[in-house]
Amino acid sequence: MAAPNPLPQDQPAQRPALRLILVCSGLLVFCGLFLLLDQAYYRFIAAHFPDVGTSAWMATAFGVVSRAHWILVITAVAIWRPRLLGLRPGDSVARWRLVAGLLAINLGLVGAYLALSGNATPYSGNQWLVTEVVTVPLVEELFWRGLVFSILLGVLRTAFAVRASTNGAVWLSGIAFGLLHAGNALAGVPLPFVAIQTLSAVVWGVLYGYARARTGSVYPPLLLHAAMNLLVVAF
Repeated sequence: MAAPNPLPQDQPAQRPALRLILVCSGLLVFCGLFLLLDQAYYRFIAAHFPDVGTSAWMATAFGVVSRAHWILVITAVAIWRPRLLGLRPGDSVARWRLVAGLLAINLGLVGAYLALSGNATPYSGNQWLVTEVVTVPLVEELFWRGLVFSILLGVLRTAFAVRASTNGAVWLSGIAFGLLHAGNALAGVPLPFVAIQTLSAVVWGVLYGYARARTGSVYPPLLLHAAMNLLVVAF
């Protein structure tokens, strides 16, 4: 009796690898387009927006206007399918110890760095309080831990088991989120701070994604992000 053809048995094993390559390539293209659009829009707004100075009202308005394109996207998705953004309590209360632990780690490490460095950050100043503690966490978490995470998770689950696809969505969305912070250098943020910010954003992006995955809610990442930014602004 002839031996069975091994090719059909090999094909399923290749599909997950091919799917992962396609997902990573698609995410890379998306990040490139995201950066180009974001920087082009930011430069346009910065060139036409009045000088913020030390005005809290102007800084808050600039924070909203400079992110209006992503706010529109998030708002549309929130109306169409809020669960896609993780807008539900999930297991946030049941896993409060996890959230509290991540909060302590986040604030402890960031606070230690700020204290040891002894330098103010580009975001220090009361005028940026609302932007950094409210606008930025809402926009970034709903977009990255909400929309992008959910899309990645859905795509990866077509080729991988639940645990593998969840880990993949956490790491890919977190790394992409962190690396895109390098674009802040184009907005005039000092390079040494951008380097630290990018590395930090990768780490926190993954941890925030982990909180999103374990609780099934975007609210814990929102809390963590807002608390960290409050510490940075207050320093």
